[in-house]
This record gives sequence, C-alpha cells and structure tokens, in this order.
Amino acid sequence: MGKWTVIITSGRPSKAELLAKLIIKAGGEPVYLPTVKVEESGSDISTVIGHLTWSQAVLFMTGQSAWGLAELAKRAQRLEEVRTLLSQRELLCRGMKASGNVKTHFRLECPNYGETSDELLVRAAEALRGKRLVVSFYGAVDSELLEELRKIAADVKYVQVYTTEEAPEANALEAARRFLEGNHILIFTSALGAEAFLKAVERAGILREVVETANSGRSVIAVVGPVTEQEVRKYGVTRVIVPEKPFLAYLAEAVAEFLNKALDK
Repeated sequence: MGKWTVIITSGRPSKAELLAKLIIKAGGEPVYLPTVKVEESGSDISTVIGHLTWSQAVLFMTGQSAWGLAELAKRAQRLEEVRTLLSQRELLCRGMKASGNVKTHFRLECPNYGETSDELLVRAAEALRGKRLVVSFYGAVDSELLEELRKIAADVKYVQVYTTEEAPEANALEAARRFLEGNHILIFTSALGAEAFLKAVERAGILREVVETANSGRSVIAVVGPVTEQEVRKYGVTRVIVPEKPFLAYLAEAVAEFLNKALDK
C-alpha cells in the first residue's frame, strides 16, 4: 500500500504543530488544513471573577476551557484569586481532559461527570440542582446544553475565553479533495472542526462521496475523543479511529498504529 498522508484540521497552530511532530515521528506525512480558527474572545477578567463570585458551582466543558481561564487569570496576575474562588465552589468537569487541566492549572480536584454532554446531564443533575452555575466554554457556546442546565440549576451564566470561527471554506474543500484520492487520514481535534468540514462538503454536494470513502477505508477519519466522534457519526461515518483516551498523544499513537499496519499490507 502506498504512503499515507495525515491531514490536520486543528484551529490552534500550537496544537497542530505538536500533532504534526508526533505524526512525523510515527512515520506519517502531515498536511495542515485548519477548518476552524480559534481566537481570544476578549473576555474581561473582572467580569469573569464577578461570575465566579456569584456562582455556587462551576462546570468546565473541556480541557481547553480550564486552560484558557487559567491563562486569562495569569495574564491579569489574578490566578491565585481565581483559584481561591474555585476552591470554595462545587467543581464539575466534562471529560478527563477538563478534570486533568483543572488539577494541573488550578491545583484542584474536579470530578469527571462523563465524556459527553448527555452523560454529564444525567450524572451531574443532583450536584447541580438548585445551584447558581457558571459554565466555562472554549470555542463555541452550546446553547442547547445551557437550556438543559437551566432546567436543573437555579440559574446559569457562562464564560468564554476563546471563540471559534470557520476557517476559509477552501481549506475544507482541499482536505476533501485529498481525502477522496485515498490514502489520507483526516484528523479532527474538536467537534467544531469536524462539523465545519462536514458542513462545507455538504454544501459542495460531496458529503456522500466523503462518507463512502471513509466507510470503505480508502481514506480514514481519526478523532481525538468521544464528543468529536459523536459529531462525525451524525453524518453517517461508521469507520473512525478513536484513541484509548481523549488526548493528543493517544490520538497520535492510534494513528501511528494504523500507519504501521497500512505499511505492512
């Protein structure tokens, strides 16, 4: 079988660079075609601290939402103030990465209530019931989740340190063109990146061909974790590389394992 190329779609250059290094080490050839752009939202630290002061519980939706909040507080030289506020509140995390980053950046324990929003809503209901809740988002605000949380908590506010926007559609279409040629691994490190790609190919009228190519194995899709996997499967993709744990290093290992098997054929 010929050489496989790995298409990285992450909206954060630093994450894409790290993943590219891991892919090269594994013997793959990376190409960077971001399907989203991640930028600072311009959040004001005083507003964020006001929300945290008001809250009784804080929910971190992703590892990046914890990292982003810590970075904002650090730049304003108010990290210890934010850490103290968080230590006095009920902390909840969606996923292992969020839980790990809260511990790393704030030195606090944050129980993982599930890798997906559906799991979170079931498992965290009692912990949130009747409390004033602040949700920490990274990238996009999940308005549907907020509505569900408002049915449980006494009141809900949110903070969003970074925003995500679609990158030029040409990136997604070039990724699709390569993907349809075969022998390409298309990597999504977020549900938003996957959604941006799939919507772009749907608008271009080639969604069916992309899904058929993925399901046939001529090219394959790899995702960082269950939330992104859920987004991809919504469009009919049944064959997906998913790492053992939702971290970039594990994703690179899963891709490396696929590449090694492909080379042996």
